Amino acid sequence: MPLHKRMNQKIRQPSHRLLHRDAAPRMDKLLDAALTALSRCVLRYPILWLLLAVTVCGISLEYTHTHLGINTDTTKILSDELPFQKDRQRLERTFPQDVSTILLVVEARTPEQASAAVKQLGERLRAEKESIRSVYIPGEGDFFEREALLFLEPAALYELAVKLAEAQPFIGRLSDNNSLAELLAILGQAIEQEAGTLPVDLDPLLDRIQTAVQAVLNGEAYQLSWQQLMLGDGAMLSPTQRFVLIKPIFDFSLIIPAEEALTTVRKAADQLQASVPGLRIWMTGEVAMEYDELNTVRHDMTIAGAVSLTLVCLCLGVAFRSLRLVVATLAVLIAGLILSAGFAALAIGYLNLISVGFAVLYIGLGVDYAIHLCLGYRERIQRSLSQKEALLGAIRAVGPSLLLCAITTSIGFFAFIPTAYSGVSQLGLISGVGMFIGFFVTLTMLPALLTLLPYHAGRSTKPFLRLPEWVYRFPLRRRREIRWGALTLALIAVGLLTQIQFDFNPMNLRDPYSESVVTFKKLLASRETSPLTLAVLTDDEAGAATTAARVETLDTVDKAVTILDFIPDQQDEKLTMIEELALLLGPQQKPFPAPKLNSVDEQIRALKRFMLILNRAIENRQKTASEPMIRLSDRLRDLLETVEMSPPDVQERLLNRLQSSILGTLPATMNRLYAALDAAPIHGIEDLPEALVERWASKEGIFRVQIFPKKDLNDIDNLREFVTQVQAVEPSVTDLPVIYLESARAVIAAFQQALISAVVAIFVILLIVLRSLKDTFIVLVPLLLASLLTGAATVLMNSPFNFANVIALPLLLGLGVDSGIHMIQRLRHAPEKVRELLHTSTARGVFFSSLTTFCSFGTLGFMAHLGTASMGSLLAVGVFFTLVCTLIVLPALAVTEHG
Repeated sequence: MPLHKRMNQKIRQPSHRLLHRDAAPRMDKLLDAALTALSRCVLRYPILWLLLAVTVCGISLEYTHTHLGINTDTTKILSDELPFQKDRQRLERTFPQDVSTILLVVEARTPEQASAAVKQLGERLRAEKESIRSVYIPGEGDFFEREALLFLEPAALYELAVKLAEAQPFIGRLSDNNSLAELLAILGQAIEQEAGTLPVDLDPLLDRIQTAVQAVLNGEAYQLSWQQLMLGDGAMLSPTQRFVLIKPIFDFSLIIPAEEALTTVRKAADQLQASVPGLRIWMTGEVAMEYDELNTVRHDMTIAGAVSLTLVCLCLGVAFRSLRLVVATLAVLIAGLILSAGFAALAIGYLNLISVGFAVLYIGLGVDYAIHLCLGYRERIQRSLSQKEALLGAIRAVGPSLLLCAITTSIGFFAFIPTAYSGVSQLGLISGVGMFIGFFVTLTMLPALLTLLPYHAGRSTKPFLRLPEWVYRFPLRRRREIRWGALTLALIAVGLLTQIQFDFNPMNLRDPYSESVVTFKKLLASRETSPLTLAVLTDDEAGAATTAARVETLDTVDKAVTILDFIPDQQDEKLTMIEELALLLGPQQKPFPAPKLNSVDEQIRALKRFMLILNRAIENRQKTASEPMIRLSDRLRDLLETVEMSPPDVQERLLNRLQSSILGTLPATMNRLYAALDAAPIHGIEDLPEALVERWASKEGIFRVQIFPKKDLNDIDNLREFVTQVQAVEPSVTDLPVIYLESARAVIAAFQQALISAVVAIFVILLIVLRSLKDTFIVLVPLLLASLLTGAATVLMNSPFNFANVIALPLLLGLGVDSGIHMIQRLRHAPEKVRELLHTSTARGVFFSSLTTFCSFGTLGFMAHLGTASMGSLLAVGVFFTLVCTLIVLPALAVTEHG
């Protein structure tokens, strides 16, 4: 017998051989009666219903505008009752100075520039009393200037003392006559004698002088750093990178509570950068990153919402081929979105960085109800039914399915409510209730609009997209191959699931190009500046010292710092060297004079005299002459030519700029050195400045141990190893790395709980409503296959789960079950037409609903905020797999093998 006849024979079999058609129970009749009564009421008073809808939406919109905020604090997306959250809360209560701060990273060409910049910033920001609570600059103040030499190692201090002792004549001569002419005379004498009479190597000094000369010739700014020359580029006493820690005043009546402080800080930083060449000031810290993240999310969500709405409109236009149906659907969609936002404002009051995505989720999901109702209505109009009959028939036909879809979809969202993942719990509550809001406005507002804007069948009733007939029959003709193929793909997916990873670093969710994130990651790459450190609280000094010594033995720990580390060791030895150095430099210990301006003629003579000495030395040494010496000779020749060809006022300006460029920082360096020669013994914590102590030892006697990583914590494996090792030694350790790792564990547990809850709840509801175990499995099997394929896709795409996209699978269960419900309900009401299943408005509704959802989620994938982008991408992939499984695997399972 030919294949098509065998198929027809199977399709004509009694319905119980395909799917059971139970008689409608009393509950179904009650639901049908309720839907009919509601529909008749809406159709009788459409204008009244629309006025009511507009009024309620207006109230909701106003309430949302005044009461709905955004909380960007990523530490609040998990329950405060979790143990590791309590540990962090204790740390923040004990040492609140570092909580909710702005960090400025100041980078300059020279240590002198860096010190001057942080001093100016401190003075400027401390004057902003209305927006800045406090400003703390590490290493600032008389204490660190006076005791600076005590923090050097004895060997480094001895080396510095030797240099200064040899330079005593140099310092003496310049302290009497701090001028370019005198410096050149000293250098000339040193070159002629080939003796080390300077506190620096001669070649580096000559090289920097020639750089200063070249800068003058080019009209550029340059400042020679005597601090670097004397102490070395990488010395502890000459950092070119400094930090400013700012505690802002928050105004919680604003969407961005620290906006005024951030604006003030940014303005001060920009003005200072513009006035000092080579100075860069970067802003990061908890408050700055939250600000950048909020701006990114707000900007991206605005664009994503607009693009999503545009794509949805295009999909609706293709699906309906009617402008009236599109307009009515969009109106219902916007109304449901406004009401859902109003519920969020009323029930919660704010959105977090995850729940802020509810709008795009609603656009993708809420439109599904309208699509199925409009297609059912359109199908009946094309069968020449009246407007009223078409609307009533569509509502009665798809209403029960829409209600079941609202229930099952909301289950996917509500499954997160009881978990500790409060960030997604909020999204679950808002979106879950939003599904019922969407269901209600679809059955009330949409029929009212369609009554006033009725659809009229056109001349063509053929679908806009018509595929070859074999495509529609493929799931039935190749059902065996499809079943075995589905099983094979499921097994492969299960194997890939063993390689699933979870990225628990929230930094990888933020916009990687924002200033705060770029700066944070730059600091993270260095063990000296890593902002991701761990903290242990102890009850006394001894406990702090013991803890620090214990964790410093770990492979992943670079150092552990306590307040005791600010009490220098070997003080007697160091103080003896400092006293001897002070006696040696005694006669010069007075405020070092500013550079003295000589006449132009004196400076030109000094330059010529020095160049003559240089040229003679180069000629005498020939091959042994150093490159800096040769380059300096060439630059001086160019300078003298330029000066001699210039008018007097230009000559004076060029030479004074050269002197300032070379000698400008010498007085500050020498005065700082003189201050450090007054070092006094530091006997204990009581001798340390209060601003320092309060960051390490509380008034209640709690001591802080700060643990620095040895490896780059931008690498997620290094971050995990660092936390795990320290936790093994100190279980009570806390701070951001612990929060990240423990949050991941809590989120994974919440995800597992939500997934299991969603599967069980959906299974039970389907079993109750469908009253058939077989039908229930026919709905769930394609859905579970799509979930497995989605999970496997994360491995193949190298896109690990994270705090944002981990919600994808439970949501897909709630979303995907809708399509299965519509398909199975169509089969249950017309099992003899299974061959026509993919030709029906139900199949088209499933296709276009999935297409609009895919477009809505897909727009999120292009956001700059990587967390939201990963969630959108994964949901889009999941929707694709769900659509394929629903339209191919489900029909193949629904047809019985034996007739």
